Amino acid sequence: MTDRSSSQKIGSQGHKWLLAHIEEHPHWLSRELSEDFGIDAEFEMTEFGLSGDILKVQIKSSDQVERRDGAVKFIIERKYLEYADACRYPIILVRVDVASKEAWYLWLQDWLLTQRVTSSPLLTDQTSWTEWVSEAQTIRAGLDGELKKIARWEGSSQLALSLRDAMHAATAIGDRRMMLLLADALASCADSLGQAGLNAVIDEAIKLGNRMRGTQEGNAIADQLFTMVRRHGHRINAKTIDRLVLRGDSYSRAGLSSLAILYDEHLEHISSLRLPARYAGVEPRVAYYCAFREANPEHNSMDVTVDPSAFIFAGFRYRRSDMSWDKYTNRGPSALLDDLEPVEVDLVPPTAP
Repeated sequence: MTDRSSSQKIGSQGHKWLLAHIEEHPHWLSRELSEDFGIDAEFEMTEFGLSGDILKVQIKSSDQVERRDGAVKFIIERKYLEYADACRYPIILVRVDVASKEAWYLWLQDWLLTQRVTSSPLLTDQTSWTEWVSEAQTIRAGLDGELKKIARWEGSSQLALSLRDAMHAATAIGDRRMMLLLADALASCADSLGQAGLNAVIDEAIKLGNRMRGTQEGNAIADQLFTMVRRHGHRINAKTIDRLVLRGDSYSRAGLSSLAILYDEHLEHISSLRLPARYAGVEPRVAYYCAFREANPEHNSMDVTVDPSAFIFAGFRYRRSDMSWDKYTNRGPSALLDDLEPVEVDLVPPTAP
C-alpha cells in the first residue's frame, strides 16, 4: 500500500476538522462530496429546517497558513474560478490552518464579480491569483453572519448574479420585453456591479470568438450585449470599449457593431472619450471609424448606403468595393473597415461635436 504524503495527511486533517467544526454549529450541517469535481463539501443551513440554502465548498489546508499584516493568503486556482463562474450555487474557498485549528473563507463568485468591474481574470492566461483576506473573515464568524446571507442569496452581489442568469433565460426564450427590463435592472445594480454585469456579457462574447457569428449561442450573447450597450452606453468608459472592440492586433465585428450603437444612441458621451486619438496608434481602422462618426454626427449605422470615400484619417481612406451594400447588410459597420486602404495623407483627430 502506498503511503500518503505529508500534504495529503494535512489535507485530510483539515478536511475532517472543518466538517466537524460545521457540525458543531446549531444552524448548519455539512456533507462530504469526495467525488464532486472541484468541490469537497456542502454546507447547508438548518436554522429553520432544510430549505435548500446551500454553499459549495472547496477546502485548502496547510500546516500553517501564511499571514501578513492582519490578512491570510489565498491562492485562487483557475479551475475553481471557472467552475464558480458557471455554477448557480455560491462557491466558497476555505483556508484551514491545521496547527491552530482556524479557518477563513472567500466567496469566489463575489470575488470574480468585483474583479470584473475593472478587469477580466478569466480572459487572461493566468492559472492562479493571490488574494489576501482579512483575518477577521473566519468561518466561525461567517457561520453566524455573512455565510448565512450568502447561502440565502441576500445582497447586491447575489442580485447582480441572479439578474445575469435571468437575462440569459429571457434571451433563450426570446422574451425581448423581459430582456430589456432585466438589462435596466442589471445596469442599475449598486457598487459598480452594473458595470461588472456588462463586462461579464463582454467576457462571454470574447470567449465565443468566431462562434459569435452564425451560432445560436453567439446570437444570444450578441443580443444581450447590444441591449446593454443601447440602454446604458452613457455609463461605458474607454477601457470597457477597449475590451469590447480590440482583439490583439485586430478588432471584433460584434464589438464594432456595439461601438456603432454607442455612436447612434450616445454620441455626446462617446465623443467625449476621444476614441480617434486613443486608437490611432493601436488599431487605426477602428480610429478611422470613430473619427468618421464624430465628423459626421448625422450618420446612423443603419444606413447601408453610407459612403465615406472623401474621408481620410489615420493613414486610411475608404474605397467602395463591389456589392458594398450587400456586405454592409451582412457584416454591419465592420464592412467599411474591410474596404479601407492605406494612404500617405493623414488628418488631425476631429473635435467632438
